Amino acid sequence: MLTVSLAVHVSLVGGLALSTLHGTAISAVASSRTTMPPVMLLHSEKPPASQPSQPAPVVLTAARSVATSQPASLPTPAPSLIEKNRLALTQPPTQVLEANPNAHIQALPPEAVLSPSPAPRLDSANGVVFLLDISGSMYEPCAGSTRLACARQILAGRIRALKDGTPFAITLYALRACASGPLVAANDTTREAAVRYIMRDVDCGGGTNLPAGLAAAEELHPGAMVLVTDGDLNISAFNLATMARAILGPEDHCPGLTILGIAPRLDTGADQLLQSLADEQGGIYHVEQSEVEPPLLTSASSVTKPASATP
Repeated sequence: MLTVSLAVHVSLVGGLALSTLHGTAISAVASSRTTMPPVMLLHSEKPPASQPSQPAPVVLTAARSVATSQPASLPTPAPSLIEKNRLALTQPPTQVLEANPNAHIQALPPEAVLSPSPAPRLDSANGVVFLLDISGSMYEPCAGSTRLACARQILAGRIRALKDGTPFAITLYALRACASGPLVAANDTTREAAVRYIMRDVDCGGGTNLPAGLAAAEELHPGAMVLVTDGDLNISAFNLATMARAILGPEDHCPGLTILGIAPRLDTGADQLLQSLADEQGGIYHVEQSEVEPPLLTSASSVTKPASATP
């Protein structure tokens, strides 16, 4: 009986010890799980060996890029002629200058062309000198512009009509005369230089001194003269005829004179004054009209004289 009691007591004590040990182990495991850092859990987790591996991100990215790539664009058509011209006009100025190697070269002043040195030796008997009145009265209104503007346009047409090789020169006058230079042979360069010369504003003083212009033109001994003026000369017909004869010579030995009147005033006798000068020198007088083009002078030989002037 005592033996059985001891055995039961031992088994109870052993069971209680086992229960205590088991509870301690469970609590230790639970506490270790709660206090373990999350990083340790992440590092400790590993995919099962039987689970298939995932595709590399590079492969997925490459596949995605292929799926989202755009189709190849069609070739751009060649620009039209209008587009080419528009592009050419919008190019920077530096490119235009580089395309033209002579763009930096400025045109020579007209004096450099009309006053060569040494002066050419030409047959002055076939030469023509154009005289242009640039006095104050030439700035009065005429045909929607001024007398001087009309005179320049008319004279430019006659200069451009000169035949190649014709000797010619320009003389501007007001109070004093201003000559372009010696007689030069007409060509594309000298003709355009002469047109630029008459288009400039030149200071020849105030007043009108036609005898000074005639004297400057006569120094070149031309075969013909073309005078463009409005006839406001502030001189009597007798005095003008006397001075012109002294400068140009008598009727049979003077240059052929053509006078082009630019809107002469009828109330001042300018028209009669110019006609009288032409008659005294054996020349012709013509009143310029804006709507009528007079015959162009191409050389000194084309200047006609009245029958009374023929020897």
